[in-house]
Amino acid sequence: MNSSSVESVSFGPFCLFPRARVLNKSGVPVALGSRALDILIALVERAGEVVSQRELMSRAWRGLVVESGNVRVQMTQLRRCLGDGEQGVRYIANLPGQGYSFVAPVRFAVSNAQHRRLAEMCSRNRRIIQAGQVAAALAGERR
Repeated sequence: MNSSSVESVSFGPFCLFPRARVLNKSGVPVALGSRALDILIALVERAGEVVSQRELMSRAWRGLVVESGNVRVQMTQLRRCLGDGEQGVRYIANLPGQGYSFVAPVRFAVSNAQHRRLAEMCSRNRRIIQAGQVAAALAGERR
């Protein structure tokens, strides 16, 4: 899901506000560097999918050439802030040679404006389906 359409993303005790670039834990802001936050947003946007190191580097270091060690350093900081691995809780999985994946269940909350657009889209689709059912019923009557 695109972070521009998402108001917040919840996972475990955390709530991420991608547009505001804020991460809260149980309502308290978490101190997280901008690159670690870029990586977290990229992973959460594609939760359950593998995101390559190259893609993470391009998101966190736009236009700069960096080594893969930089991703590992930021990933270590991110995992430490999330408490990843503590008490059996896992948020981020490393897939050697492939990249990283956000593996925790997430809940996306969209803005009111986005919610209205989705509702309108569903309403339009419902009307189309109903019109199709009416047309099919009329076609059946003609036979």
